[in-house]
Amino acid sequence: ILAVLSLAAFAGQLAVSPQHIGGTDDPEVLSYDNGSSHWLTWGGLYRGTWFNVQDFNPAASGALVESAELWFFHHTDYPWDTSDFYFELWNGDVSAPTAQLDQVMVTATHNAPIIVNYDPTTIETEGNFWGLVNTEMSAGGWPSILTDWAQTGVEHSFMTDDFIIWEPY
Repeated sequence: ILAVLSLAAFAGQLAVSPQHIGGTDDPEVLSYDNGSSHWLTWGGLYRGTWFNVQDFNPAASGALVESAELWFFHHTDYPWDTSDFYFELWNGDVSAPTAQLDQVMVTATHNAPIIVNYDPTTIETEGNFWGLVNTEMSAGGWPSILTDWAQTGVEHSFMTDDFIIWEPY
């Protein structure tokens, strides 16, 4: 299982009232979020979280992804032009995603878990991989992803418009 939630600190974002949206102590779940929503963002054509499986299991060399969970927020002052996006899994280290493993079209809903299931199959990743929201179907970066304020000391959430320069957010 993979939870893709992250923090935001760039343009194209708004603070939201903190609320519990998930988070878990389950060792089978790879998640850098703390389970409390804090921001929403529509910055960057691509928004992603870089995962290093050794952060969760120092002996691991890869992961089998069964599902991904994402959260979105539809702010009334910033309406979406579409609720559809692509969720993508990629291998790649902190510098950038390098090899696409999967892409699926998904429809976001407001303030509710969006689950991408790979079960009964799984996606096998390397020790470093990315979960990406690709908003190329939108004219303005929608849908806006709900993110948190977790501070881990290492950047794991990034955005880009060109897939070359990945800026932390």
